[in-house]
Amino acid sequence: MMKAQLREAGEQVVLQVCGRVTEGWVTELERCWRSARTEHPRSRFSVDLRGVTFIDRAGEDLLKQMHQDGVSFLASGLLIQEVVNQVTGGSK
Repeated sequence: MMKAQLREAGEQVVLQVCGRVTEGWVTELERCWRSARTEHPRSRFSVDLRGVTFIDRAGEDLLKQMHQDGVSFLASGLLIQEVVNQVTGGSK
């Protein structure tokens, strides 16, 4: 199960994600992200992964797309932080 919630703070939009970012939920997360991008084209985006417990290959691929689009990530925990480091090449 995964939950995604959008928060706005001025020029910053945060997509807060909780649960497991796995193949069954990646499509929903991508839909949320793309919809938010359309609604807030001039905003800076970050994805808060501090509530995420697991990310599979499909989730990593989506995070790579997001990173290439300029999204930054907030992460905690060794596993999730390592995934973020791999996705971003070591930059947050």
